[in-house]
Amino acid sequence: MEDGLAQRDTLTTDLLSTLKDGILTLTLNRPEARNAMSDPMLEAMDRELAFAQDSRDVRCVVLQGSGRAFCAGGDVKAMGENPITPSSLDERVEYQRAIQRATSGRLVAMAKPTMAVIHGPAAGAGLALALACDLRIMARPAFLLTAFANVALSGDFGIGYLLARLVGMARAKELMFLPERVTSERALDLGLTNWVCEAEELEAQAALIAGRLASAPPQALAYMKEHLNSALSTEFGAYMDHEVRCHIDCSQTADHGEGVRAFAEKRAPVFSGD
Repeated sequence: MEDGLAQRDTLTTDLLSTLKDGILTLTLNRPEARNAMSDPMLEAMDRELAFAQDSRDVRCVVLQGSGRAFCAGGDVKAMGENPITPSSLDERVEYQRAIQRATSGRLVAMAKPTMAVIHGPAAGAGLALALACDLRIMARPAFLLTAFANVALSGDFGIGYLLARLVGMARAKELMFLPERVTSERALDLGLTNWVCEAEELEAQAALIAGRLASAPPQALAYMKEHLNSALSTEFGAYMDHEVRCHIDCSQTADHGEGVRAFAEKRAPVFSGD
């Protein structure tokens, strides 16, 4: 596993990427626009998440924002300045389908744990990116906002699907139809975030959780994520049949042997990923 801090070249300043101790940290970096999405940002995220999926050096992914916001979602100002024309409509639909699968879709599907660190507002598609992560931690002053109805849009980057799974259909419709700021405390009550802490504690708390994820047995976590992602759409018998195969596969790994030895020796296990 990579131990030293490595700054990765994302080919754009709109997304920063660092790898340290198995943690790939992706920072949305358009602070002057509250980290509103740009094509270069999303395309760089596509490349970095593909790298994360394939690299043994990456054990978990952290998504965060620079400046005062996590992410304002789509760049509404740019939408007004560069509207989609009838001649470019089909091309834009195909591009957005592909980029959504490469970002939100990959955060959900990749066989590694992901966490959003939300220090400021997460709105619209920026909220969708946060919800696509497996876990979320919020600073107390931060808030969430669906925002789409305010600009007469229906939502993208998987927002409705993710909300319905996290909070149930009635709450998801409330949040989408009647967009209001969701405070960190209400987000915790609704299940939209896992933890809330003071702003000055956020970085340390997030690093602690990410470190635990990066030191966990990767094969076991990959199967756990796969199982949980399919839990609401798979017949129970089929789910259990597949669960058994994965469980037995894990029992053949070196990490399982290390876990058993550590248990017997009353020490913390050190998982290698083998």
